[in-house]
Amino acid sequence: MTHPDDRYPPTAPPGRTQRDPWRYDAPAYAPYDPYGQAGHRPPHVLQPQPPGPDLTALRSAYRGLRRVSTLAALGSFVAYVLLSCWAPDLMGSEIAGALSLGMGLGILQLLVTFAAVFWYGRSARRSVDPLAQAVRERSVRPARDAGVAG
Repeated sequence: MTHPDDRYPPTAPPGRTQRDPWRYDAPAYAPYDPYGQAGHRPPHVLQPQPPGPDLTALRSAYRGLRRVSTLAALGSFVAYVLLSCWAPDLMGSEIAGALSLGMGLGILQLLVTFAAVFWYGRSARRSVDPLAQAVRERSVRPARDAGVAG
């Protein structure tokens, strides 16, 4: 609680300018420089370059691979959960002896997950790894040409 004679927000002392009490002033320090001296870069540090067509193709292939495998595993799991929640009688029905449909779909869920992981690894070796190797070789070559041991 303030008294009517109190000045709020407080005013600056004589000879100083009034600062807005609600404004955030960023701290006055130099930005972090990992190399110790501003503006100095060791010769082996390459300047960032815009992504080339190889890197763009690698990102696209990796993105497609992630989407397909994730949607396969996650989609089958969501279908299993939805059937368990909204069709419990169907999931409880027997299909062979003591094996219910829910138990069979649960086992199928495991098989779908393992198949998605296997497909992801096989497809990555065939489509993503050669692109990654090309990008890696292209990024190491300029450092080798500059005389940096790699």
